[in-house]
Amino acid sequence: MSDFERKKIITNKNRPFSNRESSSGRIFTSRGGVSIKERDVNSEGSIKQPTILLKPRESNIEDNSFAKKKQRENEAATSNQASKEIEGTTPVLKHMKKSIKLIEDGIMNTEHVQEYLQENSDFIVVAVVGTQHTGKSAILNLLTHEKITDSIKKNIFHSNFESKEDFEDTITLLQRVEESQEDSSNIFKVHDLEDTVDCTNTTQGIDIYVSSNRVIFLDCQPFIAVSPLYDLINSENKRTNLVNDFIPLENSGEIQGLQYTAFLMSVCHILLLVQDWRFDCNVVRFLQSAEMLKPTKSNPEDDCLEHFPHLIMIQNRAQMADFTPKEFKILQKTYDALLKKTKLQFHTNLGIGSGRIMKTLSPENCGNPVNLFLIPEEQIDSDDVIYWGHPPLEDLIKKLRANLFEATKNSLTHVQLTEKTWLVYCNKVWETVRKSPFFVEYTKLMP
Repeated sequence: MSDFERKKIITNKNRPFSNRESSSGRIFTSRGGVSIKERDVNSEGSIKQPTILLKPRESNIEDNSFAKKKQRENEAATSNQASKEIEGTTPVLKHMKKSIKLIEDGIMNTEHVQEYLQENSDFIVVAVVGTQHTGKSAILNLLTHEKITDSIKKNIFHSNFESKEDFEDTITLLQRVEESQEDSSNIFKVHDLEDTVDCTNTTQGIDIYVSSNRVIFLDCQPFIAVSPLYDLINSENKRTNLVNDFIPLENSGEIQGLQYTAFLMSVCHILLLVQDWRFDCNVVRFLQSAEMLKPTKSNPEDDCLEHFPHLIMIQNRAQMADFTPKEFKILQKTYDALLKKTKLQFHTNLGIGSGRIMKTLSPENCGNPVNLFLIPEEQIDSDDVIYWGHPPLEDLIKKLRANLFEATKNSLTHVQLTEKTWLVYCNKVWETVRKSPFFVEYTKLMP
């Protein structure tokens, strides 16, 4: 090795690390540098030319951003115009003309009811229960109309008119019955002459109707009746869907009524108990049993609360003597003593004994008022100016409707419900009632 080559090697060793050349022909920067530059050397020893990236002009960037901004503005204007067009063509919420089935054969129909409900939290649920042929559907038909005319009364009380009129021809009678059933005033189907003769119930299961002022009416089939038991005996599918297999067949009719009543106590704000007689101890016993068996709150996370609705006892087809202070006071004391231990709210001034409807039926004359309302029997000869001892039927129904709207709406769950979420809640409550073991245990205590 020559002296020139030795000096060259010594000089390379003394260079700093930043300029030291690696065996691969790459030059590294110092450790404190920001980037690492590499120089690739090909096999022939020539240096590879670096790739130069051209930066776009600022004018091009501004043109692109302006175009994108303009495109976004056009898209926003188009979407706003489309939304306005959609709002203008949005279909109006469907309005019910007739009642539809909510629960039929133990199965809840939620699909057909959803299209009539909306996201509204200001609504009230009114349900009616009672024995057979007491006028439950007729009272609901009267409550759904803001103004009661003579034609509406004739269509609702067609059976009363037919029983008092002379039967000229059987065919003409049946035609009048069919016309009254098809009339729009009968939102809930009322029993006709054929149902009375066959001793069958017109309402089966639970029917629902949503009025224009967002009141949900629920009509229930009768309890303590023979016809529901007869249907359960003849149809095994109904019996399987409604009651448990362990329940005796002879008790299945009463258990079915208890299930429906307990369900309504959990999902309604106001419960109407309709009777066509002064007092029936079996009806009160049945109501207390349903209250005992209704689902209650099991844990804080459960939706089922211990909700108890307003209870209004309606005596339908009341006579003139029932409106006297003496008889009304006796009737109020009877209900007050029998329902003393109930949690149902029946002391909320929703009856006729508050003194606001009839001055003679006041707390001073009749004692502590309960939610008891009297509906008189419709008189055929309404043209005669005769005082029957009570206001006209139209005025009493108007006062009853006002009491329903003025009632305090207690919360059903720990969260605020809308009409649509109320339907979901109903489905959950019905499944809880249908699978509850309390009804099976209750049959062991039945005679």
